[in-house]
Amino acid sequence: MQMKWMNACLSLSGYLLLAGPAASAMVDCQPAQGAGRFSVFLSEPAGAALTPAQLKPFLQRLQFELDRNRDGRWINAPSTDVTFVACPGRTPSLDGQDFDETLVDGLHTRGVLLEVWGSLDAEPGAAAGAPPQLRAQMNYLLVPMQFAANLREADPAPLQRLRYPEAGAAHAASVQDPVQLIARPLDIDAFVAAAFGYKLLRSRSYELAHANLCRADSLLEAIALRPLTGRSKTELATLRAFVLASAGRAVREALADAAYPKTGVLRLQAGVKPCAGED
Repeated sequence: MQMKWMNACLSLSGYLLLAGPAASAMVDCQPAQGAGRFSVFLSEPAGAALTPAQLKPFLQRLQFELDRNRDGRWINAPSTDVTFVACPGRTPSLDGQDFDETLVDGLHTRGVLLEVWGSLDAEPGAAAGAPPQLRAQMNYLLVPMQFAANLREADPAPLQRLRYPEAGAAHAASVQDPVQLIARPLDIDAFVAAAFGYKLLRSRSYELAHANLCRADSLLEAIALRPLTGRSKTELATLRAFVLASAGRAVREALADAAYPKTGVLRLQAGVKPCAGED
């Protein structure tokens, strides 16, 4: 029994331990094809030390887990769809420096809303005989916000960084599956709703933009209740303030647009409290 447990720990450590600094590799990844289709790229995490044969099932399982747990927290119109796309071999640098203006412009043009990547590690158990504890830092690049930042239109903290598990989390030692550690539907949904809403705002789809931005505001509020610290806490607050301001912008621009219907639902919203009454 002890030997079986030791083999399992060695297997897990080999699966996750860092093997020196990982070089970034921005191989191309194909987004969902077709009009009205948007994508979330799931790129390879650093430090996973997986063979190509292991990596593809890992990313596919992550993709499946996120698809299975999505529950419409962002709001699609009948003519739109958001698809998770696994991107084996694509390993952005942890600081996000690979995302220059040319790359971001290409992602934005091809309908990529969000890119997710980061690092996975395993630390020795806190007590003798305890299994390794998984740790992750995940990065979320909100592409439409980064596109706007590149144009000097706004400063919305487009790169969000979250650590899993959070400090003091009661279940920290119990998570032994890296997919379960990082597949956080609440976080993904919050960032997708924010990115999707802002992209729709730029294309003057006011009502759908407003609905997604207000949904993002509610979800970001829930994330902020967790024990975040430092840069993560500050950047999340900056993003949430930008999302709420963008919801107000959607209301103002709709009311100023002569083509906006006289019976449009945004005529019932107040610009000063743009998400009042939204869940």
